[in-house]
Amino acid sequence: MYPILILLVVLLLYGAAYIFYGKKLLERRVVKADPKRLTPAYEKFDGIDYVPANKYVLYGHHFASIAGAGPIVGPAVALAWGWFLPLIWVLFGNIFIGAVHDYTSIMASVRHGGVSIMTISENVMGRKARYIFLAYVWFALILVLAAFFSVASATFADVPTAATVSIIYMPLALLFGILVYKLGFDVRQATVIVLILVVAGIAYSFYTPVYLTYEGWVVVLALYSILAAALPVWYLLQPRDYLNAYLLWSFVILAVIAPLLLPVVRFTGPAIITFVAKGSVIGAPAGTPAAGLDIAWFWPVVPLTIACGALSGFHSVVGSGTTSKQLSSELDALLVGYGGMLTEGAVSSLAVILPAALVWNFAAVAQDVGLTTDLLLKAGLNITATPNILRFAGAARFYTAYGFAQGIAWSRLVGVELFPQLFIGFRTFAAWALTAFILTTLDTANRLARFAWSEMFDWLKPRRPTLHKLVTNRWVASTLAVVIGAAMAYPTIPGVGRAYLVVWPAFAGTNQLLAALALLTSTLWVYAMLKVRGAISLLMMIPALFLWLTVTLALLVWLVFIVPNLPLIYIGTGIIVGVSVVLDILLIYLFIRGLKSARAL
Repeated sequence: MYPILILLVVLLLYGAAYIFYGKKLLERRVVKADPKRLTPAYEKFDGIDYVPANKYVLYGHHFASIAGAGPIVGPAVALAWGWFLPLIWVLFGNIFIGAVHDYTSIMASVRHGGVSIMTISENVMGRKARYIFLAYVWFALILVLAAFFSVASATFADVPTAATVSIIYMPLALLFGILVYKLGFDVRQATVIVLILVVAGIAYSFYTPVYLTYEGWVVVLALYSILAAALPVWYLLQPRDYLNAYLLWSFVILAVIAPLLLPVVRFTGPAIITFVAKGSVIGAPAGTPAAGLDIAWFWPVVPLTIACGALSGFHSVVGSGTTSKQLSSELDALLVGYGGMLTEGAVSSLAVILPAALVWNFAAVAQDVGLTTDLLLKAGLNITATPNILRFAGAARFYTAYGFAQGIAWSRLVGVELFPQLFIGFRTFAAWALTAFILTTLDTANRLARFAWSEMFDWLKPRRPTLHKLVTNRWVASTLAVVIGAAMAYPTIPGVGRAYLVVWPAFAGTNQLLAALALLTSTLWVYAMLKVRGAISLLMMIPALFLWLTVTLALLVWLVFIVPNLPLIYIGTGIIVGVSVVLDILLIYLFIRGLKSARAL
């Protein structure tokens, strides 16, 4: 099979889904979006949180906020099943679950004045649901921080030039904010100035790598997360997300162009390796009994690997927490919500799975394009020690495959002898894109964790105002989540390696379960408040219940088989997942009760 065929199929599916499933069904028949209805951005305009935004700017901001390491690392880990099964899960999840979840979460929030999905759960399931949902979100966000601290630290330690670019990028984002908000520069002028400096920074990074241990990077990133989340949004968050949109689009566009330059190169990876992988794929430490057991059934455990590429509960928190407050028109939500999720799916399918399927067998693809062993060695690729993509860890699979695919694509134009330089350059670019996603998520996740923590204790304010002020202090709330997350990310585990290989399944599962709970909330909102009944309501109800069943079973597999084999320090991760499953059961009970009440009306 040729890469260009997969590229065309993916693009056609996404285009058809956006028009027919998104626009004609969800927008027109389910939520009945009305451009004449005032959005919260106008109704509650305050110039700070509630501000109407251009839909294309908001789309870029939303996409940059939701795109973390999940759509990249998860599909790379899932390659243990082959490339075809993860691709099918991403496409199916995008169209029928993830994009529906994102769009309806935003629209439900818009119709309720810009409140969070947790508050909406109170409106449709009762007050208890809100506090249970808040607790669940807080635990889930701690696992987000732990997983992303570990992935980013591992990437910086392995690709020091990516660390240099990220360090340079931060003051440039600050510069952009100052130019626009303080010095009055036109956005286009400031964009050109800063993007030129970004390109110069990338070139500079190749000569000045920043070396620090994995553990050192965990500490640095933890401090960064606390400080970044406390800064005003205009100072770093908004300008960085805006600039990241250019990076992310460049990253995806290059992934689309590469197959067009390689129309005759075949996939060298197997479409399906197995339907039942070893326990190590879902976090069992090497040398433990579970690591060698055939317990990683593709269904239901795929959500323990692909954390965000197909769908993500984190998106509902972002969409209802910030995006809904900036929507200028209800018609803009389709591009921002449904389109944003499809774009994230394109990252997984076209920038991760497609390159990996192409360069899977390094010797085979080298033979196809005329690369010699000497050229591969100059690029730092020893095909004897690492003959295929599965010999690398999850994150390294991604940036190695991306760099290799781009290197062979562009070397066809500029000469095969330049492959080593092209590979190293694109590998760094991919690693930087990964960490750019993560740094944005670390800021956003910590802010949202702080908000969730504060909301959980709003009952304390009228009773003990002094204690409430202390407990919900922004520095206390921010530091608490970061310290717990960093403690999980810090250790390097004997027989396993970097912590994200253990933490990732817990983070991925709780994140996907959060998506199921948010989609159930949106489904109940559509059913009970919008009065959408019959076959149309089932198009949301069935995927929501399917996802809930899938992820609940996956987490139970992880708790039963993996947790007893984890090092003592990670028993806390098992406790968090266990508590999350209990909260999940309580919420599904409240959903069923709310559904029965709605049917009686």
